[in-house]
Amino acid sequence: MRMHPIFFPFSILLCLISLYTNINVATCHCLNHQQFLLHHLKENLIFYPAKSKKLVQWNQSSDCCQWNGVICSKGHVIGLDLSEEFISGGLDNSSLFSLQYLLDLNLAYNDFNSSIPLQLGKLKNLRSLNLSNAGFHGQIPAEISHLTNLTTLDLSTSLASQQNLKLQKPNIGVFLQNLREITKLYLDGVMVSAKGKAWSHALSSLQKLKVLSMSSCNISGPIDSPLAMLQELSVIKLSLNDISSPVPDFFANFSNLNVMELRSCRLSGHFPIGIFQIQSLNVLDMSNNQELHGFLPNFLQYASLHTLNLSNTNFSGKLPSSVSNLNHLSTLDLSNSQFNETLPVSLSTLTQLVHLDLSFNKFSGPLPPFNMAKNLRYLSLLHNNLNGSIPSSHFEGLVNLLSINLGGNSLEGKIPQSLFTLPSLQELALSHNGFGSQLDEFPNASSSKLQLIDLSSNNLRGPVPESIFHLKALLFLQLSANEFNGTIQLEMIQRLHNLQALGLSHNKLSVTYNDDHDLSLFPSMKYLLLASCNLSEFPRFLRKQPKLNALDLSNNHIQGIIPNWIWRFDSLVYLNLSNNFLTDMEGPFDDLNSNLYILDLHSNQLSGSIPTFTKYAVHLDYSSNGFSIAPLDMDKYISFVYFFSLSNNSFQGVIHESFCNFSYLRLLDLSFNSFSGFIPKCLMRKNSTLRVLNLAGNKLSGHISDTISSSCNLRFLNLNGNLLSGVFPKSLAHCQSLQVLNIGNNQFTDRFPCFLRNISTLRVLILRSNKFNGPIVCPHSTSNWEMLHIVDLASNNFSGTLPGPFLRSLTKMMGNGDESHEKYGTLFFDMFDNHDNMQYKNLFSVINNFLVIKLQNLLGTYSMANHIFSYYVTSNEFGGRYLDSVTVVSKGLQMQYIKILTVFTSLDLSSNHFESLMPQELMSLTRLYFLNLSHNAFSSHIPSSIGNLVNLESLDLSNNNLSGSIPIGLASLNFLAYLNLSFNHLVGKIPTGTQMQTFEPSSFEGNEGLCGAPTKDCTNGVGHSSPTPAYETHISIDWNFLSVELGFIFGFGVIILPLIFLERWRLLYWEKVDNLLYMVVPKFVFVYEHYNGQKYRTLRWMG
Repeated sequence: MRMHPIFFPFSILLCLISLYTNINVATCHCLNHQQFLLHHLKENLIFYPAKSKKLVQWNQSSDCCQWNGVICSKGHVIGLDLSEEFISGGLDNSSLFSLQYLLDLNLAYNDFNSSIPLQLGKLKNLRSLNLSNAGFHGQIPAEISHLTNLTTLDLSTSLASQQNLKLQKPNIGVFLQNLREITKLYLDGVMVSAKGKAWSHALSSLQKLKVLSMSSCNISGPIDSPLAMLQELSVIKLSLNDISSPVPDFFANFSNLNVMELRSCRLSGHFPIGIFQIQSLNVLDMSNNQELHGFLPNFLQYASLHTLNLSNTNFSGKLPSSVSNLNHLSTLDLSNSQFNETLPVSLSTLTQLVHLDLSFNKFSGPLPPFNMAKNLRYLSLLHNNLNGSIPSSHFEGLVNLLSINLGGNSLEGKIPQSLFTLPSLQELALSHNGFGSQLDEFPNASSSKLQLIDLSSNNLRGPVPESIFHLKALLFLQLSANEFNGTIQLEMIQRLHNLQALGLSHNKLSVTYNDDHDLSLFPSMKYLLLASCNLSEFPRFLRKQPKLNALDLSNNHIQGIIPNWIWRFDSLVYLNLSNNFLTDMEGPFDDLNSNLYILDLHSNQLSGSIPTFTKYAVHLDYSSNGFSIAPLDMDKYISFVYFFSLSNNSFQGVIHESFCNFSYLRLLDLSFNSFSGFIPKCLMRKNSTLRVLNLAGNKLSGHISDTISSSCNLRFLNLNGNLLSGVFPKSLAHCQSLQVLNIGNNQFTDRFPCFLRNISTLRVLILRSNKFNGPIVCPHSTSNWEMLHIVDLASNNFSGTLPGPFLRSLTKMMGNGDESHEKYGTLFFDMFDNHDNMQYKNLFSVINNFLVIKLQNLLGTYSMANHIFSYYVTSNEFGGRYLDSVTVVSKGLQMQYIKILTVFTSLDLSSNHFESLMPQELMSLTRLYFLNLSHNAFSSHIPSSIGNLVNLESLDLSNNNLSGSIPIGLASLNFLAYLNLSFNHLVGKIPTGTQMQTFEPSSFEGNEGLCGAPTKDCTNGVGHSSPTPAYETHISIDWNFLSVELGFIFGFGVIILPLIFLERWRLLYWEKVDNLLYMVVPKFVFVYEHYNGQKYRTLRWMG
C-alpha cells in the first residue's frame, strides 16, 4: 500500500526517534557484568566519602553508565575518571583491570602511596592514561610500555610532591620504543636521569608527538639533533632540568609550536632569534637562565604571542617599538635582565596587557603612558634608570590596576594625586626616587582599596597628608628617608585598624604619643620604624605588640636601661636601638627564647658582657660602646652570624680562635680596641666566606701568616695602626676581589709589594708609615690598576726615581674615556652578591636554609617582608653594605673621610727618598684631587704641563730640590685650595692667577729666589739668585754620622790622612765603597735619613 504524501514527513520523524532510542539504549544502558565490576571496584577502594564527589554517588540500583565519572559505549565502560577522589588504596587485585573495553583511565590527584600496579598492562585498549599526582612512586613498570594504543600518557608529579616515580629500568629508550601512537606525553617530575643523546633519541621515535612535557626530570643536555624530527610538536616543556647547553636552532623550524617553556635549565649561548618569528607561538618562557644571551627582534604583525617571559636571563638591548605588533600580549616579564635604552611609546598600545614586569633592568628615559591598557593589573618598573616626572594622565582610566611599583629609579617632580584615587589599586610603591614637593590631600580616602604605600627614600617634604590616616584598608605605610616635617601623634594610627607596618624613620618629624590612651586600641603591628623621630623613651604601647617582627628606634634620645620585655617578643627578628643613650640591659636573660636575626646596638653607652642570647642572629653590631667581655666560645652562642662588629669598645687580650669557627661570617670588625698578640693564623686562612676584616687601631704584633687561602674572597683588609712587622704575605695575591688594603702605621719591612699589581679590583692602597724600602719598580708586571684611586705610600724608605710604568698603571686617575657613574657615590662593600638585585626571595643564596624557612614562617606575607628587607639591604647603616673610611694628608693636615667618594683620587708619596725629575707621566693623572710629593729629593723644574691636573684641590711639593720658576699653568688650576712649594730652590716671580695670590706666604717660604705677591716685591734683582747645586744635598755628610763600612777601613796612614783632611777625596771614597758593598752584598740597602734639615744616604744591613 502506498503512503499518502502528507504522512511522509511524520514517518521520517518516527524513524529518527526510533533510531535515537536504539542508540541511547546501546550507549548508556550498562551491562550487568560491567556494573558488577564497577561496584566491586568501589567496595575495594579506600577513599574519603566526605570529600568524594563521584564514588560516593555510585548506587547499585541505578544504571552505572549514569554514574559520575563513567562513560559507556554499547553498555561497556570505555571511560573512567576517578581523579580528585581522595583515594588512598585498594587497587590490589582490583576489578578495575577486568574492564577490557576501557579506553580512557584517569586516577589523577589521589593518594595511593604505592607503586603503579603491574595489572595496568592488561588494559590493552587504553588510549589515554592519566596517573598524574596520584601518589604513585618507585619504578614505572615495563607493562605500561605494552599499551601500544596509548595516545596520551600522563605520569607527571608536582614539584612539591614527596613521591617520585622513576624511569630507569626500563630506561626511557626501552620504555618508549613501542608507544608509537603517543601524541601527548607528560613526564614532569619523573626521575628519568638521562643525558641529551639518550632522551632525544628515545623521543625521536614518537613521530606523532604534539605535546612534550618533561619538566624537572633530571635530564641533562645537550638537546640533540634527533629531536628535530618531531615536526608535529606544538608544546615543549622542559623546565627545571640541567640542560647546560644552547637552545638548538632547529626549534625555529617547529612551525606548529604554541608553547615553549625552558625556564631554569642553565641554558647558555645565544637564543635563536627565529623562534620569536613562529606565527603560532602563544607562550614563550625562558626565565631563570642567567647565561642565556639574546635580544628581541622586530616582531611580525599578527603574531599570536600572549605570554613572553625572559626574566632572570642575560638578554640585552632595547625593547623594540614593534612590540606594538603583539596585539594579544597579556603577560610581558623581562625582569632581572640587561635591557636598556628608552621604553618605546608603542608599549602603551598593548591594550590586552594584564601583567608587565620590567624591573631590575637598565631602561632609561621617561615613563610611557599606560592609559590605553585598560586590562592592566600589575605594573613593575622597579630598579631601572627612568627619569622625568609622571603626568597624571599616564594612569587615567586604569580601573583594574592593582599594583604599581616604580621604585629605584630617578623619577622626580610631584607625585600625581590621581595615583591615590585609582579605584582598584592596592599597592603603590615609589620608593628610592627623587620625588619632591608636598603630598596633596586626596579625596575619598575612606573608600580606597590601598593596602600598601611605600614612598621611602625620596625628597618629599611638608606635613604627612591627613588623608593617609583615613585609608581603612591600609596594611603597610612606609614614608622613611624623606623630608617630611611636623608632628605625628601615634594615636592617629588607631584609626587604621588593619595597619601592620609603619615607617616614619629619618625624616624631620617628631613623633608623640599619649600614655593615657587605651593601649588596646592600637592596631596589631608587625613593623614599626621610628628612627630619628625625636623619641625620648620607649613608647609604652609597644609592650602590647606581641606580633612585632621589626622595630627600629635608632637615632633618637632614648636614655637609660633597655627593658627586658623588648627581648621577649617571640616574632621579633629585627631590632635597631643604635645611636641612643642607653646604658644597660635589664635582665634576666636565662629564660629568653629570642628569634632575633638582626640586632644593632651600636653607638650607645653599654658596657660589660655582650648579649649572647641571640642564637639565630645573622647581623650583630655592638660597636662604639664600652663592652669588654665576650665568651671564648662565642661560636656556640651565635653560630649563624655573618655580620659581626665589636669595633670601638674596650676589649683586651688576644684575639681568640673562636672567631675562626663562624661558618657564615662575611664581616668581622674588631677595630679600635686593645687586642694584642698575634693575628690568629686561622683568621687569615678563613677568607673563602670572609669579605671584610678590620683589625685596625689595636696593639697586634708579630708577622702575618703567609697562609691566605687560594679561595680568598676578601674585599676589605684594614690592619692600620698596629705593631705588625716582618714582610708582607705574598699569598694576599690570592685575594683577587680585594678593593681596600690598608696596612699603614705598622712596622713592615719589605720591598714594594709588586704582586698587588695583579689585583685589578684594588681601589685603595695605604702603606703609610712603615719601613718599606727600595724602588717601586715592578719590571715583571704589565697589568694596570684600573680601579685604584687612593694611593698612600708616605713615610717609608722608598727610593729611586718615580717610574713612569707605575704612574701609567693608575688608569683610574687618568682622563681616558668616560668614567662610569656608579649608582652609589661612596665606596662600600656589599654583604650580598648582586646586592642591587637582592630581594627577600633570594635569601636562600645568602644565609642558612634552616634560617630562611624559619624566617618565612615568622614573617608570613611576602609583599610586606620584601619591602622591609629592602629597608635593611639598601641602608648603609643597617648592614646591607659596609662603608669604608680613610685618613689622608690634605692641606697639611690629617683628615679622615668617613665616606669615600668613588670619584675621589689621591696620590701621596711624601716623606720618602724619591729623586731626580718629576716624570711627565705624572701630569697625565688629570683626575687627581690630592697630590703630595713633599719631603723627597725631586730636582730640576716643575713641569710646565702641571696645568693639565685641572681637578687638583691640594698640591704639596715642599721640601724637595726643585728649581727654576713656577709654571704659569699652576695659576690656572681653578679648584686648587691648598698649595705648598716651600723649601725648594724656586726662583722668579710668582705667577698671577685666580688663586695664587690668596695662598699664605708660608706656601712659598724657603725659596730665596721667589718674589711677588703674596711674598716680597720683585725689586733689586731679587728673584734671580742661583739655586744651590744639587750635589751639596745628595753627598754632604755630618761628622756625627759614620757609615757602617768603618769596619772595613784598613791601610796605612799615608792613605787615611788625605781621606780625613781632603773633603773631596773623602766624599768620593765613601761613595765608591758604598756602591761596591751594595752590589756584592744583597743584604745591604740604601736608606735616606734626615738630620739637621739635610738628607743623607746611608748603607744599612737588612736582616
